[in-house]
Amino acid sequence: MRVSRVGYAAAKGTRHLARERLVLAADGVVGDRRWCFVDVAARRVLRTVAHPGLVGMVLDEVGDDLALQVPGRAPLRAPASFPGESVTCDYWGREVALELVDGPFAEAASVHLGVSVRLARAPVGGVVYGGSVSLVGAESVAALGDLDPARVRANLVVEAGGAFVEDGWVGRDVAVGSAVVRVASRTPRCAVLDLDPATGTRGPGVLAALTALRGTPTLGVDGHVVRPGLAHPGDPVVVLPTAG
Repeated sequence: MRVSRVGYAAAKGTRHLARERLVLAADGVVGDRRWCFVDVAARRVLRTVAHPGLVGMVLDEVGDDLALQVPGRAPLRAPASFPGESVTCDYWGREVALELVDGPFAEAASVHLGVSVRLARAPVGGVVYGGSVSLVGAESVAALGDLDPARVRANLVVEAGGAFVEDGWVGRDVAVGSAVVRVASRTPRCAVLDLDPATGTRGPGVLAALTALRGTPTLGVDGHVVRPGLAHPGDPVVVLPTAG
């Protein structure tokens, strides 16, 4: 088995980008969803299901700057400036304190999304649902049709040797490159699976097809890092023997 794709979105819900490598730290994938867009008045982190326009936006860290691309506008780039403002939001039953960011990002995102938002920095794992690392089998994605793996938004896409093989990794340690991930659970899916991974346009019923095929809307697995390291496309993937 080997890794075929690695990636993450620097801002929750925005375009999921392929990367040259992943840095897997003890608390998860470095850079993954460290930023988010917030409806400050409602004290709500924007979610892709409610705001599919997020997927059309690309936010990334470039040195000490943040770079934002919004459809129909010139790219924006500026240092991340923190005015000392924060907002606490409920995120799936957890209170998360977010640091608000100054700069040109709020206006561009607000116009595109049709709601007044601010960009904010989240604590590590603060706006991550489920485990801090996600994996999916390339064959599992292919079982649903000719889909771009970015639609699944997994950190690691793995050539696993068969569809849904990764389900059997729950409770096991999996070596990925120089890191080891302990798989905790199968990953439940929502209507985000129906969104085009580049534009956010709602398309054919991928979620319905997944549920019909499997009897449950789960695809891929997630877990946490037990040995930090690096993962690159082409790196080997090995399910480690159980203790004893």
